[in-house]
Amino acid sequence: MKPLEGITVLDFTQAYSGPYCAMNLGDYGARVIKVERVEDGDQSRDWGPYVNGGNSGYFALYNRNKESIAIDLSEPEGKEIIKKLYAEVDVVLENFKYGTIDKLGIGYEVAKEINPGIIFASITGFGQTGPLRKNTAYDNVIECMCGFMEMTGYPDGPALRSGASVGDSYTGIMMFLGIVLACYDKAKTGKGRRLDVSMLDTMFATIEDAILAYSLTGIQISRTGNAKPREIVPYDKYECADSEITVGITDESMWHDFCEAVEMPELENDPLYATNDLRCENFDSFTKLMREYMKKKDSEWLLKRFTLYGIPASPILLPLEALSNEQFLTRDMAITIDDVNVGKYKSFGIPIKFSETPGGIQKSSPLLGENTEEVLRSVGYSDAEIRELIDEEIIGIPETDGAEG
Repeated sequence: MKPLEGITVLDFTQAYSGPYCAMNLGDYGARVIKVERVEDGDQSRDWGPYVNGGNSGYFALYNRNKESIAIDLSEPEGKEIIKKLYAEVDVVLENFKYGTIDKLGIGYEVAKEINPGIIFASITGFGQTGPLRKNTAYDNVIECMCGFMEMTGYPDGPALRSGASVGDSYTGIMMFLGIVLACYDKAKTGKGRRLDVSMLDTMFATIEDAILAYSLTGIQISRTGNAKPREIVPYDKYECADSEITVGITDESMWHDFCEAVEMPELENDPLYATNDLRCENFDSFTKLMREYMKKKDSEWLLKRFTLYGIPASPILLPLEALSNEQFLTRDMAITIDDVNVGKYKSFGIPIKFSETPGGIQKSSPLLGENTEEVLRSVGYSDAEIRELIDEEIIGIPETDGAEG
Protein backbone atom coordinates (compact mmCIF):
# COMPACT_ATOMS: atom_id res chain seq x y z
CA MET A 1 0.00 0.00 0.00
CA LYS A 2 1.45 3.34 -1.05
CA PRO A 3 1.60 6.34 1.34
CA LEU A 4 -1.34 8.23 -0.21
CA GLU A 5 -3.39 5.23 -1.25
CA GLY A 6 -7.05 5.78 -0.37
CA ILE A 7 -6.92 9.53 -1.16
CA THR A 8 -8.89 10.63 -4.25
CA VAL A 9 -8.01 13.91 -5.96
CA LEU A 10 -10.19 15.76 -8.46
CA ASP A 11 -7.65 17.66 -10.53
CA PHE A 12 -8.69 20.68 -12.63
CA THR A 13 -5.13 21.85 -13.29
CA GLN A 14 -3.38 22.54 -16.58
CA ALA A 15 0.11 23.42 -17.83
CA TYR A 16 2.90 22.79 -15.28
CA SER A 17 2.60 23.81 -11.61
CA GLY A 18 -0.72 22.08 -10.93
CA PRO A 19 -0.06 18.95 -13.01
CA TYR A 20 3.36 18.63 -11.36
CA CYS A 21 1.68 18.71 -7.95
CA ALA A 22 -0.93 16.17 -9.03
CA MET A 23 1.73 13.95 -10.59
CA ASN A 24 3.51 13.74 -7.24
CA LEU A 25 0.24 12.90 -5.48
CA GLY A 26 -0.33 10.12 -8.01
CA ASP A 27 3.24 8.85 -7.75
CA TYR A 28 2.73 8.20 -4.05
CA GLY A 29 -0.57 6.41 -4.42
CA ALA A 30 -3.39 8.96 -4.61
CA ARG A 31 -6.07 8.37 -7.21
CA VAL A 32 -5.97 11.44 -9.46
CA ILE A 33 -8.99 12.15 -11.69
CA LYS A 34 -7.97 14.84 -14.15
CA VAL A 35 -10.78 17.06 -15.48
CA GLU A 36 -10.12 18.23 -19.05
CA ARG A 37 -11.91 20.24 -21.69
CA VAL A 38 -14.01 18.14 -24.06
CA GLU A 39 -12.51 19.38 -27.32
CA ASP A 40 -8.79 19.78 -26.67
CA GLY A 41 -8.06 18.89 -23.05
CA ASP A 42 -5.20 20.29 -20.97
CA GLN A 43 -3.43 23.12 -22.82
CA SER A 44 -0.13 21.25 -22.48
CA ARG A 45 -1.43 18.62 -24.91
CA ASP A 46 -0.47 21.28 -27.48
CA TRP A 47 3.08 21.72 -26.16
CA GLY A 48 5.99 19.99 -27.89
CA PRO A 49 7.88 17.84 -28.41
CA TYR A 50 5.33 15.96 -30.54
CA VAL A 51 5.32 12.32 -31.64
CA ASN A 52 2.77 9.75 -32.83
CA GLY A 53 0.79 12.11 -34.99
CA GLY A 54 1.02 15.20 -32.82
CA ASN A 55 0.79 13.82 -29.27
CA SER A 56 2.61 15.87 -26.65
CA GLY A 57 5.61 14.48 -24.82
CA TYR A 58 5.34 17.38 -22.35
CA PHE A 59 1.81 16.32 -21.41
CA ALA A 60 2.91 12.70 -21.05
CA LEU A 61 5.78 13.63 -18.73
CA TYR A 62 3.69 15.48 -16.13
CA ASN A 63 0.45 13.53 -16.27
CA ARG A 64 1.50 9.99 -15.45
CA ASN A 65 -0.56 8.08 -12.87
CA LYS A 66 -3.74 10.00 -13.71
CA GLU A 67 -7.18 9.25 -15.09
CA SER A 68 -8.86 11.65 -17.52
CA ILE A 69 -12.47 12.76 -17.74
CA ALA A 70 -13.53 15.29 -20.38
CA ILE A 71 -16.35 17.60 -19.28
CA ASP A 72 -17.80 20.87 -20.56
CA LEU A 73 -17.82 22.95 -17.37
CA SER A 74 -19.78 25.76 -19.00
CA GLU A 75 -22.90 23.58 -19.19
CA PRO A 76 -25.23 22.95 -16.21
CA GLU A 77 -24.99 19.20 -16.77
CA GLY A 78 -21.20 19.42 -16.63
CA LYS A 79 -21.33 21.33 -13.34
CA GLU A 80 -23.72 18.74 -11.96
CA ILE A 81 -21.20 15.97 -12.67
CA ILE A 82 -18.56 17.91 -10.74
CA LYS A 83 -20.89 18.42 -7.79
CA LYS A 84 -21.55 14.70 -7.63
CA LEU A 85 -17.82 14.06 -7.67
CA TYR A 86 -17.28 16.58 -4.86
CA ALA A 87 -19.32 14.30 -2.63
CA GLU A 88 -16.91 11.43 -3.30
CA VAL A 89 -13.41 12.92 -3.40
CA ASP A 90 -11.00 13.96 -0.66
CA VAL A 91 -9.09 16.72 -2.45
CA VAL A 92 -9.86 19.27 -5.17
CA LEU A 93 -6.84 20.79 -6.92
CA GLU A 94 -7.19 23.76 -9.29
CA ASN A 95 -4.95 26.39 -10.87
CA PHE A 96 -7.53 28.50 -12.69
CA LYS A 97 -7.03 32.24 -12.73
CA TYR A 98 -8.33 33.87 -9.53
CA GLY A 99 -12.11 33.72 -9.25
CA THR A 100 -12.68 31.51 -12.31
CA ILE A 101 -13.81 28.40 -10.49
CA ASP A 102 -16.22 30.47 -8.38
CA LYS A 103 -17.69 32.05 -11.52
CA LEU A 104 -18.24 28.55 -12.87
CA GLY A 105 -20.36 27.83 -9.80
CA ILE A 106 -18.16 25.01 -8.51
CA GLY A 107 -15.83 26.87 -6.13
CA TYR A 108 -14.90 26.17 -2.52
CA GLU A 109 -18.14 27.42 -0.98
CA VAL A 110 -20.12 25.03 -3.17
CA ALA A 111 -17.70 22.16 -2.55
CA LYS A 112 -17.69 22.43 1.25
CA GLU A 113 -21.48 22.64 1.33
CA ILE A 114 -21.57 19.28 -0.45
CA ASN A 115 -18.61 17.78 1.41
CA PRO A 116 -17.60 19.61 4.64
CA GLY A 117 -14.43 17.54 4.93
CA ILE A 118 -13.12 18.42 1.48
CA ILE A 119 -9.61 19.82 1.02
CA PHE A 120 -9.79 22.49 -1.69
CA ALA A 121 -6.36 23.46 -3.01
CA SER A 122 -5.85 26.51 -5.23
CA ILE A 123 -2.62 27.44 -7.04
CA THR A 124 -2.46 30.92 -8.56
CA GLY A 125 0.21 33.41 -9.55
CA PHE A 126 -0.49 35.83 -6.71
CA GLY A 127 -2.83 34.08 -4.28
CA GLN A 128 -6.45 34.55 -3.22
CA THR A 129 -5.78 37.91 -1.52
CA GLY A 130 -3.84 41.08 -2.26
CA PRO A 131 -4.06 43.75 -4.97
CA LEU A 132 -2.51 41.52 -7.68
CA ARG A 133 -4.73 38.49 -7.09
CA LYS A 134 -6.62 38.94 -10.39
CA ASN A 135 -3.46 39.19 -12.51
CA THR A 136 -2.18 36.43 -14.76
CA ALA A 137 1.36 35.23 -14.07
CA TYR A 138 3.91 32.95 -15.65
CA ASP A 139 7.26 31.74 -14.40
CA ASN A 140 9.29 34.55 -16.02
CA VAL A 141 7.06 37.23 -14.49
CA ILE A 142 7.22 35.65 -11.04
CA GLU A 143 11.01 35.24 -11.14
CA CYS A 144 11.30 38.96 -11.93
CA MET A 145 8.87 40.16 -9.27
CA CYS A 146 10.34 38.29 -6.30
CA GLY A 147 13.98 39.16 -7.06
CA PHE A 148 14.95 35.64 -8.13
CA MET A 149 15.91 36.73 -11.66
CA GLU A 150 17.95 39.68 -10.40
CA MET A 151 19.91 37.26 -8.21
CA THR A 152 20.76 34.97 -11.13
CA GLY A 153 23.68 35.55 -13.49
CA TYR A 154 27.03 37.34 -13.35
CA PRO A 155 27.50 40.82 -11.87
CA ASP A 156 28.54 42.32 -15.21
CA GLY A 157 25.84 40.53 -17.20
CA PRO A 158 22.05 40.67 -17.46
CA ALA A 159 19.66 39.15 -14.94
CA LEU A 160 18.71 35.63 -16.05
CA ARG A 161 15.69 33.38 -15.74
CA SER A 162 16.38 29.94 -14.27
CA GLY A 163 17.21 27.22 -16.78
CA ALA A 164 14.09 25.31 -15.74
CA SER A 165 10.74 26.83 -14.75
CA VAL A 166 11.38 26.63 -11.02
CA GLY A 167 8.52 29.02 -10.25
CA ASP A 168 6.17 26.30 -11.45
CA SER A 169 7.92 23.24 -10.04
CA TYR A 170 8.64 24.78 -6.62
CA THR A 171 5.02 25.92 -6.36
CA GLY A 172 3.78 22.46 -7.34
CA ILE A 173 5.94 20.86 -4.67
CA MET A 174 4.80 23.43 -2.07
CA MET A 175 1.16 22.59 -2.80
CA PHE A 176 1.97 18.88 -2.74
CA LEU A 177 3.31 19.36 0.79
CA GLY A 178 0.29 21.47 1.74
CA ILE A 179 -2.15 18.79 0.59
CA VAL A 180 -0.28 16.06 2.43
CA LEU A 181 -0.27 18.19 5.61
CA ALA A 182 -3.99 18.91 5.22
CA CYS A 183 -4.72 15.19 4.78
CA TYR A 184 -2.70 14.44 7.91
CA ASP A 185 -4.58 17.08 9.88
CA LYS A 186 -7.93 15.86 8.57
CA ALA A 187 -7.08 12.34 9.75
CA LYS A 188 -6.78 13.81 13.28
CA THR A 189 -9.60 16.36 13.26
CA GLY A 190 -11.97 15.30 10.47
CA LYS A 191 -11.91 18.87 9.13
CA GLY A 192 -11.36 20.00 5.57
CA ARG A 193 -9.99 23.38 4.52
CA ARG A 194 -9.00 25.72 1.70
CA LEU A 195 -5.35 25.80 0.68
CA ASP A 196 -3.97 28.92 -1.02
CA VAL A 197 -0.50 28.67 -2.58
CA SER A 198 0.87 31.34 -4.90
CA MET A 199 3.85 31.25 -7.21
CA LEU A 200 5.02 34.66 -5.98
CA ASP A 201 4.95 33.66 -2.31
CA THR A 202 6.77 30.43 -3.05
CA MET A 203 9.55 32.03 -5.05
CA PHE A 204 9.98 34.92 -2.61
CA ALA A 205 10.67 32.28 0.04
CA THR A 206 13.55 30.85 -2.02
CA ILE A 207 15.82 33.86 -2.55
CA GLU A 208 18.01 32.87 0.38
CA ASP A 209 20.09 35.66 1.90
CA ALA A 210 19.24 38.79 -0.10
CA ILE A 211 16.60 40.07 2.33
CA LEU A 212 18.52 38.80 5.35
CA ALA A 213 21.72 40.62 4.41
CA TYR A 214 19.94 43.93 3.87
CA SER A 215 17.88 43.70 7.04
CA LEU A 216 20.95 42.97 9.17
CA THR A 217 23.62 45.09 7.49
CA GLY A 218 21.86 47.59 5.24
CA ILE A 219 23.91 46.29 2.31
CA GLN A 220 22.04 45.43 -0.89
CA ILE A 221 23.49 42.35 -2.55
CA SER A 222 23.09 41.09 -6.09
CA ARG A 223 24.04 38.23 -8.40
CA THR A 224 27.45 36.62 -8.13
CA GLY A 225 27.52 34.08 -10.96
CA ASN A 226 28.39 30.55 -9.83
CA ALA A 227 30.29 31.66 -6.75
CA LYS A 228 29.19 32.63 -3.23
CA PRO A 229 31.84 35.23 -2.33
CA ARG A 230 29.86 36.63 0.62
CA GLU A 231 29.51 33.26 2.32
CA ILE A 232 31.76 30.42 1.14
CA VAL A 233 35.08 30.36 -0.72
CA PRO A 234 35.96 28.23 -2.65
CA TYR A 235 32.51 27.51 -4.07
CA ASP A 236 32.62 28.10 -7.81
CA LYS A 237 32.85 26.80 -11.37
CA TYR A 238 36.29 26.60 -12.93
CA GLU A 239 37.56 26.07 -16.46
CA CYS A 240 40.00 23.20 -16.85
CA ALA A 241 42.28 22.38 -19.78
CA ASP A 242 39.56 20.30 -21.44
CA SER A 243 36.20 21.21 -19.87
CA GLU A 244 34.63 22.75 -16.76
CA ILE A 245 34.05 21.54 -13.23
CA THR A 246 32.44 22.89 -10.09
CA VAL A 247 33.94 22.49 -6.63
CA GLY A 248 33.23 23.80 -3.17
CA ILE A 249 33.82 23.40 0.53
CA THR A 250 31.29 24.35 3.18
CA ASP A 251 33.23 23.76 6.38
CA GLU A 252 36.58 25.08 7.59
CA SER A 253 37.67 21.53 8.40
CA MET A 254 37.78 20.85 4.64
CA TRP A 255 40.27 23.63 3.89
CA HIS A 256 43.36 21.52 4.67
CA ASP A 257 42.23 18.77 2.31
CA PHE A 258 41.37 21.24 -0.42
CA CYS A 259 44.87 22.69 -0.25
CA GLU A 260 46.34 19.19 -0.50
CA ALA A 261 44.09 18.31 -3.43
CA VAL A 262 45.23 21.33 -5.46
CA GLU A 263 48.89 20.70 -4.53
CA MET A 264 49.19 23.97 -2.61
CA PRO A 265 49.67 23.00 1.06
CA GLU A 266 51.22 26.41 1.68
CA LEU A 267 47.79 28.04 1.26
CA GLU A 268 46.49 26.47 4.46
CA ASN A 269 48.13 29.08 6.66
CA ASP A 270 48.48 31.85 4.09
CA PRO A 271 47.55 35.20 5.74
CA LEU A 272 45.27 35.99 2.80
CA TYR A 273 43.39 32.68 2.67
CA ALA A 274 43.78 30.80 5.98
CA THR A 275 40.11 31.23 6.99
CA ASN A 276 36.84 31.40 5.11
CA ASP A 277 36.40 35.03 6.15
CA LEU A 278 39.80 35.86 4.68
CA ARG A 279 39.02 33.99 1.48
CA CYS A 280 35.74 35.90 1.13
CA GLU A 281 37.57 39.15 1.75
CA ASN A 282 40.22 38.23 -0.84
CA PHE A 283 37.87 36.48 -3.25
CA ASP A 284 39.26 38.13 -6.41
CA SER A 285 42.89 37.15 -5.83
CA PHE A 286 41.94 33.65 -4.65
CA THR A 287 39.76 33.10 -7.71
CA LYS A 288 42.53 34.31 -10.04
CA LEU A 289 44.95 31.87 -8.40
CA MET A 290 42.57 28.92 -8.70
CA ARG A 291 41.64 29.70 -12.29
CA GLU A 292 45.26 29.83 -13.36
CA TYR A 293 45.95 26.51 -11.65
CA MET A 294 42.90 24.59 -12.88
CA LYS A 295 43.23 25.86 -16.44
CA LYS A 296 46.46 23.82 -16.68
CA LYS A 297 44.87 20.56 -15.45
CA ASP A 298 42.56 18.05 -17.12
CA SER A 299 39.15 17.82 -15.48
CA GLU A 300 39.36 14.06 -14.94
CA TRP A 301 42.65 14.41 -13.06
CA LEU A 302 41.25 17.19 -10.90
CA LEU A 303 38.07 15.29 -10.10
CA LYS A 304 40.09 12.27 -9.03
CA ARG A 305 42.14 14.49 -6.74
CA PHE A 306 39.07 16.04 -5.17
CA THR A 307 37.48 12.62 -4.71
CA LEU A 308 40.68 11.32 -3.09
CA TYR A 309 40.57 14.13 -0.54
CA GLY A 310 36.81 14.07 0.00
CA ILE A 311 36.12 17.44 -1.61
CA PRO A 312 32.69 17.79 -3.32
CA ALA A 313 33.20 18.35 -7.07
CA SER A 314 31.51 17.50 -10.34
CA PRO A 315 31.88 17.92 -14.07
CA ILE A 316 29.30 20.12 -15.79
CA LEU A 317 26.95 17.51 -17.24
CA LEU A 318 24.35 17.84 -19.94
CA PRO A 319 20.87 16.62 -18.92
CA LEU A 320 21.29 13.74 -21.37
CA GLU A 321 24.53 12.71 -19.69
CA ALA A 322 22.69 12.42 -16.37
CA LEU A 323 20.53 9.68 -17.90
CA SER A 324 23.54 7.36 -18.08
CA ASN A 325 25.04 8.38 -14.74
CA GLU A 326 25.38 5.35 -12.48
CA GLN A 327 24.07 7.25 -9.45
CA PHE A 328 20.78 8.08 -11.19
CA LEU A 329 20.46 4.55 -12.59
CA THR A 330 21.14 2.87 -9.25
CA ARG A 331 18.45 4.94 -7.55
CA ASP A 332 15.88 4.47 -10.34
CA MET A 333 15.88 8.17 -11.17
CA ALA A 334 16.56 7.67 -14.89
CA ILE A 335 13.73 5.44 -16.07
CA THR A 336 11.84 4.48 -19.21
CA ILE A 337 8.05 4.84 -19.38
CA ASP A 338 5.87 3.21 -22.03
CA ASP A 339 3.17 5.80 -22.57
CA VAL A 340 -0.15 5.32 -24.39
CA ASN A 341 0.14 8.78 -25.98
CA VAL A 342 3.78 9.00 -27.03
CA GLY A 343 5.29 5.52 -26.69
CA LYS A 344 8.52 4.84 -24.80
CA TYR A 345 10.43 7.81 -23.43
CA LYS A 346 13.07 8.59 -20.82
CA SER A 347 11.89 10.26 -17.62
CA PHE A 348 12.90 11.18 -14.09
CA GLY A 349 11.88 8.67 -11.44
CA ILE A 350 10.49 9.15 -7.94
CA PRO A 351 12.81 11.08 -5.59
CA ILE A 352 11.37 10.25 -2.15
CA LYS A 353 12.51 6.73 -1.27
CA PHE A 354 10.42 4.82 1.28
CA SER A 355 11.88 1.71 2.88
CA GLU A 356 8.37 0.28 2.67
CA THR A 357 5.23 1.30 0.72
CA PRO A 358 7.23 3.15 -1.96
CA GLY A 359 5.73 5.31 -4.65
CA GLY A 360 5.60 4.05 -8.19
CA ILE A 361 4.43 4.62 -11.74
CA GLN A 362 1.33 2.52 -12.30
CA LYS A 363 0.09 3.97 -15.55
CA SER A 364 1.06 6.34 -18.30
CA SER A 365 -0.57 9.66 -19.07
CA PRO A 366 -4.23 9.21 -20.08
CA LEU A 367 -5.95 9.57 -23.40
CA LEU A 368 -8.30 12.54 -23.35
CA GLY A 369 -11.49 11.38 -21.63
CA GLU A 370 -10.44 7.74 -21.39
CA ASN A 371 -11.96 7.35 -17.91
CA THR A 372 -15.06 9.52 -18.37
CA GLU A 373 -17.55 6.67 -18.57
CA GLU A 374 -16.26 4.64 -15.63
CA VAL A 375 -16.01 7.71 -13.38
CA LEU A 376 -19.57 8.78 -14.22
CA ARG A 377 -20.85 5.28 -13.56
CA SER A 378 -19.16 5.39 -10.15
CA VAL A 379 -21.31 8.40 -9.15
CA GLY A 380 -24.59 6.91 -10.35
CA TYR A 381 -24.94 7.71 -14.06
CA SER A 382 -26.55 5.03 -16.18
CA ASP A 383 -25.23 3.98 -19.57
CA ALA A 384 -28.20 5.68 -21.23
CA GLU A 385 -27.50 8.95 -19.38
CA ILE A 386 -23.82 8.76 -20.30
CA ARG A 387 -24.67 8.20 -23.97
CA GLU A 388 -26.98 11.21 -23.92
CA LEU A 389 -24.24 13.38 -22.39
CA ILE A 390 -21.81 12.19 -25.07
CA ASP A 391 -24.28 12.96 -27.83
CA GLU A 392 -24.84 16.45 -26.43
CA GLU A 393 -21.03 16.94 -26.16
CA ILE A 394 -21.26 17.61 -22.42
CA ILE A 395 -18.66 14.90 -21.92
CA GLY A 396 -16.07 13.35 -24.17
CA ILE A 397 -14.47 9.94 -24.63
CA PRO A 398 -11.64 9.05 -27.03
CA GLU A 399 -13.94 7.38 -29.58
CA THR A 400 -16.30 10.35 -29.81
CA ASP A 401 -14.22 13.46 -29.37
CA GLY A 402 -11.53 12.47 -31.87
CA ALA A 403 -8.70 13.00 -29.42
CA GLU A 404 -5.89 10.50 -29.47
CA GLY A 405 -4.12 12.33 -26.65
